[in-house]
Amino acid sequence: MVGAGDNALQRPTDDEIARWYPQLFHTALRMTGSLHHAADLTQLAFCKAIDGWDRFQHQSSPTTWLHRILMNCIRDWARRNAVREVESLDEWAPRVIPAQGETAPQQVQKNEELEFLRKAIANLSDGVREAFTATVLDGYAYEDAAQLLNVPVGTIASRVYAARKQIHAVMRQAFPEV
Repeated sequence: MVGAGDNALQRPTDDEIARWYPQLFHTALRMTGSLHHAADLTQLAFCKAIDGWDRFQHQSSPTTWLHRILMNCIRDWARRNAVREVESLDEWAPRVIPAQGETAPQQVQKNEELEFLRKAIANLSDGVREAFTATVLDGYAYEDAAQLLNVPVGTIASRVYAARKQIHAVMRQAFPEV
């Protein structure tokens, strides 16, 4: 990525983009809950990153920088679409097919639990959801998540704690037997 003999940052190769895309897409999917919106926002983030690649300053890894761009795209999208929430019927298809070895009632229970979990995460405040998604779902260290979201590490820790507490309360209320 860094040119031989100089500090000029070269644009990412197709292989690098292909390697980074899945993680960014999954972040967008977790934040939006929509395959369609996740794909669009991931593509938009890559377009913005490539257009502004000369402004990347090496203060973080390229993936952290890309995630920051993606999170900004998601925030902008969420503000524009705050009133309407649409869910594609295509996104329901994978949920109704039982996994191998599971009975239909087991699959129904699992789908119900996953849907409650998805809704619990979606109902977190933006900052809490972003911190939870970055650390717990995407696997970023608290320090990296703090840099990604441009907040102190202590804020990440408190937001993740709040997210876990809220999600746990929702899941216990919905499924006391678990």
